[in-house]
Amino acid sequence: MTRISAKWCCVVVALLLAVPLISARAVGEGGATQAAGRNDLLRAAPSPSASPRPAPPRTPTPAPARPSTPVPRPMITPAPSPPKPLPAVQPPTAPSGFCPDALSIHVVDAELMGAVQAGVDLLTPYFGCQKFRIDGTGLPVKFGPVTPLLNARGLGYAQSTPASYEIWINPDCWGVVSDWSGVVAHELGHYLGWQHGDDHPYMWLAPPLGSYAQPGDLTIVCY
Repeated sequence: MTRISAKWCCVVVALLLAVPLISARAVGEGGATQAAGRNDLLRAAPSPSASPRPAPPRTPTPAPARPSTPVPRPMITPAPSPPKPLPAVQPPTAPSGFCPDALSIHVVDAELMGAVQAGVDLLTPYFGCQKFRIDGTGLPVKFGPVTPLLNARGLGYAQSTPASYEIWINPDCWGVVSDWSGVVAHELGHYLGWQHGDDHPYMWLAPPLGSYAQPGDLTIVCY
């Protein structure tokens, strides 16, 4: 027993001496493994001094344009235009067309041409067309001896004979009366068969400037 006990005591002592050596070796191998792992991690990690590469610029994709809703424009009411001035009173314009039964006039004295045309224009609105045509034939209109015939200086006279019909204008009054158009229209009315007092234009003739109505008579005479 004593031998066995001494033998086992040696074994136990040897084991006790071997345990620190085994532990130190194990610790050394574990530390080397951890250091290798740390080195691997450091190699895998990026170097702190290396600068990152700049990312390439990305071109922004334009967004699709949205259809714009038109803004309604405000309604602007224009200011009313100022009223036009009233035209001066003008005699009616004579129509240019001749009546189908237009009568011809022959102005014998050229000096009377303007007065005869003015008298025709006064009657034209009444018919709606030109009742008389100044073409050098037909009814003669001329200066005539009105003063000896009537013993007065009458402005005009319409003489009817079986052979002809004439209208005379008193030459003694030609330079006195300012407007002969109404006198010619009056005498042309007689040529159409109108009489004093008939409801026709210019058959009631007011004395034009430079003349007067003779008392007790319908004759208009010049001064």
